[in-house]
Amino acid sequence: MQEKKTILIVEDNVMNREILNELLSDDFETLLASNGLEGLSLMEENYKKISIILLDIYMPECNGFEFLEKKSEQSIFQAIPVIVMTASNTIEDEIRCLKLGASDFLSKPYNTEVMKNRIRSIIHLRETSQVLDRLEKDTLTGLNSKEFFFHQAEEFLSKYPEQEYDLICSDIENFRQFNDHYGSTKGDVFLQHLAKQLNEVLPDILLGGRVGADIFTFLIKHQEKGLPEDKLKRIVGNEKPSAIVKFGLVPKVDHALSISTLINFARTALKEIKGHFNNVIGVYDEEFHKKQQRIHLIEESMLPGLQNREFQVYYQPKHSLKDDTIVGAEALVRWVHPQMGFVGPNIFIPLFEHNGFITQLDMYVWEEVCREIRHCLDIGFSIVPISINVSRMDFDLPNLADIITGLADKYNVDHSLIHIELTESMCSENPELIFSTCKKLHDSGITIELDDFGSGYSSLSSLSSMNIDVMKLDVSLIRLASKTKNYSLIRFAIMLAESMKLKTVAEGVETEDQATALRVLGCDYVQGFYFSKPMSQSDFEPYLLEFESSKGEDYFNRIF
Repeated sequence: MQEKKTILIVEDNVMNREILNELLSDDFETLLASNGLEGLSLMEENYKKISIILLDIYMPECNGFEFLEKKSEQSIFQAIPVIVMTASNTIEDEIRCLKLGASDFLSKPYNTEVMKNRIRSIIHLRETSQVLDRLEKDTLTGLNSKEFFFHQAEEFLSKYPEQEYDLICSDIENFRQFNDHYGSTKGDVFLQHLAKQLNEVLPDILLGGRVGADIFTFLIKHQEKGLPEDKLKRIVGNEKPSAIVKFGLVPKVDHALSISTLINFARTALKEIKGHFNNVIGVYDEEFHKKQQRIHLIEESMLPGLQNREFQVYYQPKHSLKDDTIVGAEALVRWVHPQMGFVGPNIFIPLFEHNGFITQLDMYVWEEVCREIRHCLDIGFSIVPISINVSRMDFDLPNLADIITGLADKYNVDHSLIHIELTESMCSENPELIFSTCKKLHDSGITIELDDFGSGYSSLSSLSSMNIDVMKLDVSLIRLASKTKNYSLIRFAIMLAESMKLKTVAEGVETEDQATALRVLGCDYVQGFYFSKPMSQSDFEPYLLEFESSKGEDYFNRIF
């Protein structure tokens, strides 16, 4: 009788954990952990017999992301494959898990047969990969084994330093799903055809190897004109069944680097084009390398930067088009890095949203805003409401509404002085949680602003389902109307807002013509460089004071 494979299930929900145990215990031995810390402990004790780990993401006491990070720190655990299980359907979560070393991503609720097939397929791929490492030749594809390829490639680089080489790494997108659907036998046949076609299409091959279950690597003479992209796009296209193959290229490899490092570079370039249909080749060149170094530096210094208060809150005023007074401001974050200087939010915000640090940064900004409002009140300023931005990941925080209202209460700030800005695209992801959280915030006296309306997603269901007070018209709408001299879309948006008793704010207003047109159309408030750029705290307070002491049309004429 064949010995059962062992599965470690890391799931904090008792019911989900027991259901998984019930579904899998007939075919597998199971180890159960109620959180990430317990899972790490069981993995350390049983890693030699664990064939695969099923891991939930959002758990107390070490979540799934932290589990994957800690697992990757020890080489003895890196070979254990992980299937991430979560109710989240976001591509950001999936990409983040895959970059942290997860083998697959399985959304709840589970299909039992699909889940079992994926588990068997990944275990099969792992065991096949382990066998490959011990062979000089891969009996399936005829390519060199990983160990032999590494040895031979290192010799090429050391013996012929004057020769220029390119290193190519191929990967099959969603190959585990391919095996789930068609079975591992057809998967093996597909790998054979892929290896054969790559040997025919790639020019000047010096060495080829199978370095992973579905990952092939080739060392070729440097191609000044690049790889034959058209041929690579068609590769295995006539095979039935077919799949998408992507390539990572390291041109003119540095002979001083190890093959392992070069392959990592190629696979990093591969990850950048994951999910992009038209992109077949990702190139790890000097520019890409500098970008990766910058990302590494940013991630390495983000926490010290927060602790050292390198992140600064700037305030961009919102002006009324009816009486030209300042009626509010949006809090924006800027980073003055000790080595890189000023780092734009367009660089660090997407990265922090991807790696999860955005939540800590957001909470820092929220507290800075509450502190600033309290300071202005204490010195007698007529402070205006300040809008704070909330990212999608913030809604994964338990009791988000209580955190925000708690900060306001900590500084004795009336809730009416806090506005929350969230984008419409967020409303498609776990809308029940977002709607209920916004209702709680709204009921506490906090104003809800729907940001980026008209940026491409815009769903009327969001407007009708949420407790929204303000609609912010996206800058793209303003620029399009200004360019075409056609404000019909903006007119429609303002009429829609009026019918729902919402105030409107136009973002990105940069010219007098834009401001005049918006005033005629009945837009309530505007925000943009024409009125004021985002300003530091030291500039914002005098700006408030000047508006407080200067009233009416005379001031408006003097400024504009």
